[in-house]
Amino acid sequence: MKVDYSKFFAKLKSENIKQKDFRDKAKISGVTMQKMLHNESVTIDSICKVCDYFRCMPDEIMEFIPEENYPEDIKAKQQAKANIEQQISELEAKLKKLK
Repeated sequence: MKVDYSKFFAKLKSENIKQKDFRDKAKISGVTMQKMLHNESVTIDSICKVCDYFRCMPDEIMEFIPEENYPEDIKAKQQAKANIEQQISELEAKLKKLK
């Protein structure tokens, strides 16, 4: 899953707030701002600081975007797990025969 912070930067722009001023007032680091600018992961603590500053909910500053192949990844993992479980069952059966 990916995160898009376009809403956050649009909110800054619409309220005519400079990024540096926001960082100082909300006590957000420059690194965190850069991560948000590049839609990278930030801590929940950082999200809370932004939401506290704007008195808003997270969905007003960010958007979660599911990966396109997310369902296929789940199916592939489930299939791999089933294969391993089958191998374990076969090895356990062989082990019983050796006892």
